[in-house]
Amino acid sequence: MDVLIGGQSSIDLQELRVESWDEATLFMSSYGYDPEDTGTRRLIHAVLVEALSFLETQLLTPREWSRGIRPPDEVLQCQDVRHLLLWASGKSPEDRLKRAWACSLLRVMHTIAHIEGVVRHANMNAARDQVMSRFHGYIKRDADGSMWLGEGDDRVKLERVDWKTQKSRNSIILKLLHKRDNVADTIYDYLGVRMVTARLCDVMLVVKYLRQFYLISYPNCYPARARNNLLDTQRFRTQVETLRDMLTAGSISPDEFENMIARVTASNDEKNDKKEHGNPHSASTYRSIQMTARQLIDPADREYEWLTKIKAAVEAGGLMPSTATALAEVANLVEGWATVKAERQGDRQLGAFFPFEIQIMDVESYVESQAGMANHNRYKQSQIRAARKRVLGKVLELSRQNFS
Repeated sequence: MDVLIGGQSSIDLQELRVESWDEATLFMSSYGYDPEDTGTRRLIHAVLVEALSFLETQLLTPREWSRGIRPPDEVLQCQDVRHLLLWASGKSPEDRLKRAWACSLLRVMHTIAHIEGVVRHANMNAARDQVMSRFHGYIKRDADGSMWLGEGDDRVKLERVDWKTQKSRNSIILKLLHKRDNVADTIYDYLGVRMVTARLCDVMLVVKYLRQFYLISYPNCYPARARNNLLDTQRFRTQVETLRDMLTAGSISPDEFENMIARVTASNDEKNDKKEHGNPHSASTYRSIQMTARQLIDPADREYEWLTKIKAAVEAGGLMPSTATALAEVANLVEGWATVKAERQGDRQLGAFFPFEIQIMDVESYVESQAGMANHNRYKQSQIRAARKRVLGKVLELSRQNFS
């Protein structure tokens, strides 16, 4: 009831109520897995092994593991997840530690199962290629090696660009384990790009460029995930308009206008102090403009992807005749199967929207994020502490009692 109508995440439950083997089977079937099916059992066991590995390598230290803070042998050697469900539902005081370990392991397994569901239904390679190519065509270097967003009078100078082309699996698991909802389809930063400008004033020019040249579609952005603790936009607008009026009136020259714009310092310090930080694991000194957009991904069939690769290999030449002949036959088979599949499916279906994150900051904020209080290691350690408490809280409490 706490989960169904109380808003609590299932991974925050301290015990389960599964009373028998038949009920454990029904629980698994309702979850979406048939534990009586051989192939499904192998899949579930792979999730179990990955969850054990994650506990050992990510949430526990080697010293803790060597001191005996690890699952009992019965849990380590478990071959059927239904045993874990029954152990997590046990009432015996003597089995408190085993119950706690079963609960911890099930929390991580549940998280991995959600990730698997998302990854299986998303063509990550297609999403990465199509999202990143959107930006690659606009980010260029000139003859001097300087990097620019765009060309001509509208271009904006960039100090650096960082691409997030793949979020590691352990990072995804860790992130989900401290998210309240613990649902994989609410992770928005599988892919991302960070653009760093030399001057604070250029940050707004980057935002303007993204909109003006349709690198992002603002109706496809997530308003609730918009973050700006870098720039006080109202103050910035006021300063720029004042300087523009001075330029129009002839009070300052174009060169003076450019120099004064470069010194605009409408930072968001005051607002940031008063506004609660969006991510509890990010340091308050991490300053950026952040947007989460989404792009409709063309669901190019994998068959056609491989067909293109095979044909290219054959056309490139240099292969042994027997190899070239074999590849040509494979290409014909793949092409025939893809054609039949397309005919069965009828009209081509639209793809799915895939989220990606954009961060924009000036170089001073970037340096602070790398070397100051906001560095990634501190962020990661904060995530680990939160996940340890949520997943292993009872285990660590009982382990301390046993060692004291």
